[in-house]
Amino acid sequence: MKIHPTAFVDPAAEIGEDAQIGCFAVVEAGAKIGDRCTLEGHAQVLSHAEIGDDCLVGGNSIIGGAPQDLGFDSRVPSKVRIGPGNTFRENVTIHRSTTENGVTEIGSNNYFMVGTHVGHDCVIGERNILANQCMLGGHVVLGDGAFLGGGAGLHQFVRIGSLCMIKGNASISQDVPPYVIISDSNRVRGLNVIGMRRAGMNAATRKNVKEAFHQMFLNERNLQEALDDTLPHEWEPEAQAFIDFFRGETTRGVCRP
Repeated sequence: MKIHPTAFVDPAAEIGEDAQIGCFAVVEAGAKIGDRCTLEGHAQVLSHAEIGDDCLVGGNSIIGGAPQDLGFDSRVPSKVRIGPGNTFRENVTIHRSTTENGVTEIGSNNYFMVGTHVGHDCVIGERNILANQCMLGGHVVLGDGAFLGGGAGLHQFVRIGSLCMIKGNASISQDVPPYVIISDSNRVRGLNVIGMRRAGMNAATRKNVKEAFHQMFLNERNLQEALDDTLPHEWEPEAQAFIDFFRGETTRGVCRP
């Protein structure tokens, strides 16, 4: 373990093996930091945060801050729980849950670029890339392998499917199905074919997902009619996941072409 002499690390914090803590960094009592983690200068890991192995917390980032909720009582115990292999670049903020014993949950191997904000009670999967200044409101659910362009803003309570691409400066106030490309305000532009291919999805499966996309979006039927028409068909698991997304609980509605 290597701790800069200007850093403040509370004796009641748990620090893993071979961790490095930079100048003026702060680690509060109760914080847990995994093996081989690095905290750059002025980074803060607060008492409500747990960070897995092999994570980087960039300069001036704050992990475990209080939620931006005017009715929140700071005495309420809640957490941020972060899996292994995540990178948080400079000025990233991750807020803890608003509910007693609740958790803001981040999976593994995500990359958060400069200035990204993750609000309270979000649930984020694996291998996502969030470009500079992305903003996630509270209770956002993000799947796996998605790319969020710089400046994208996500309304609270939206669901974001796996392997989607959200273009820079997009404004998202409705749920985003898996595999799609989104731009502007909730506008579906098509399928993220390149992302699907890079994720190892073969041509037959991509074709089946395209068929499901047409079934749900391009046949001039309402949602329930489109879902009913999918029932007689056999779908690849990835295409079935696309269809099942529309059956999931939503408070915001679903983005459309």
